[in-house]
Amino acid sequence: MIDGTPRSMSGHLVLVVDDDPRIRAYIRKVLERTGVHVLEAGDGVAALETFRSWGDRIDLVITDIRMPRMTGTELAIALRSVNPNVPLIFASGESLPPRINDLADGFFFIEKPFAPAVLLHAAGQIFHRIPVAC
Repeated sequence: MIDGTPRSMSGHLVLVVDDDPRIRAYIRKVLERTGVHVLEAGDGVAALETFRSWGDRIDLVITDIRMPRMTGTELAIALRSVNPNVPLIFASGESLPPRINDLADGFFFIEKPFAPAVLLHAAGQIFHRIPVAC
């Protein structure tokens, strides 16, 4: 463990999607401290392009729900048409029902603002289920 974070997070590749560059930077900083590699996109359209470029090497997508051009929900549908098994963490300032946290279906929700421990817990739950791609 490094700072209470399981080493099993190291080596994973995550795509972070948010229209706010400060939030993307915050998530990147938290994840990179655990050895996770991070790609960024400022909206769903750019994220879909990045996802198609990187293919199945992306282990997890963390996306805001409300974004211009393509919502996080629309992005999730598009991503799942490319890879039906890609896990997603939705992040939003709006509360959603807890039933969206369905690890069997690869979905998790965290409410903004969130502490690093909340993000790491959610990512850890997903990474625990998948092997490191590197």
